[in-house]
Amino acid sequence: MKGNKTILNNIGQNKLCEAEVRKNLVLADLGKALTLPLATLNRNCEFRKEWEKIQRKWHGLSKEEIERKAKQKEYSQRPEIKAKRKEYYQRPEIKAKRKEYSQRPEIKAKKKEYSQRPEIKAKQKEYSQKYIQRKKNSKNGKGGIK
Repeated sequence: MKGNKTILNNIGQNKLCEAEVRKNLVLADLGKALTLPLATLNRNCEFRKEWEKIQRKWHGLSKEEIERKAKQKEYSQRPEIKAKRKEYYQRPEIKAKRKEYSQRPEIKAKKKEYSQRPEIKAKQKEYSQKYIQRKKNSKNGKGGIK
């Protein structure tokens, strides 16, 4: 009972225990009842983000979200928007900012960790094999890379 008292005191102070938040996320993902009211848990930003992911997994995207994404895609595919984006990323200050970001040790470590995952290594190997095959086919006149 002492644990529940601490949780209730923390709730009153707008603070939630991280363990309690994680526990409720697991329960929500499994479709079980939460240990705290949803309104209380929604005060935690991490919980809200994960809750949205769980809802999308269970219920899919809403009609409005599907329409919004379609409009967004259509807009981004316009030639004038593509040209504007390309112009923006060609600016020297933007190039310098992106280069500086990619040179950070924590970003390099993230990239390295990602590329070391077995599933990513398998994807890269598969892609390179397809690329080599397409290149061979283009040399033989069977089509391939354009």
